[in-house]
Amino acid sequence: MRATLSQRGFTLIELLVSIAIMALVSVGAFSLLTSTTVTGERVTARQQQLLGLERLQGVIANDLAQWVDRPVRDEFGDPLPPFLLAPDGSLEFTRRGLSNPLDKPRSDMLRVRYELRGDQLWRLSWNTLDRMPGMLPSATPLGPAGVSLRWQVQAAPGSRQQSVWPSTDSGATGQSRAVLTAGAPEIVNLVLRLQPWGEIRRVYALPSHDPQ
Repeated sequence: MRATLSQRGFTLIELLVSIAIMALVSVGAFSLLTSTTVTGERVTARQQQLLGLERLQGVIANDLAQWVDRPVRDEFGDPLPPFLLAPDGSLEFTRRGLSNPLDKPRSDMLRVRYELRGDQLWRLSWNTLDRMPGMLPSATPLGPAGVSLRWQVQAAPGSRQQSVWPSTDSGATGQSRAVLTAGAPEIVNLVLRLQPWGEIRRVYALPSHDPQ
């Protein structure tokens, strides 16, 4: 007597349960992938911020390391001290190191200025020290956006910190010889603030130079 084998397929309920399980697994996998992508984007953004901060501090350190005691004249012919920390928080000074690849007979000094425009630090530079009317500087954004900063200087290590230089009764842009030959402080303090890193402090020691 031959035995018969009965074959049985999936019921509708079993099929629906299988589809529901597959959907849940797919949703979980998609959520995990999305979370991983968002985390990766955040990490990349943080890395870019850190690289921007590192470059910003490196450029500032390089400029200050080549400071030189040389006053200049602005577009209106008014004298400016060799090192100027203005009441508006901008920092301006003369430095050496201007590139001269063609070996032309010209000075190797330039004037640089750091100023905050909104939440972005900008570096301005003039290759001609004594400016002509209408002369515009080269302007470059520096570091990440969203930064705030504060400069303070010290005439000597251990002395009180000042938010304006030169500090005289005639003001930071005064035209007296005492102001113009005041040189520069010995210490420059920079306080940066950027989320989520909080407050970052840097201290720069300026080199000594004879007046140029």
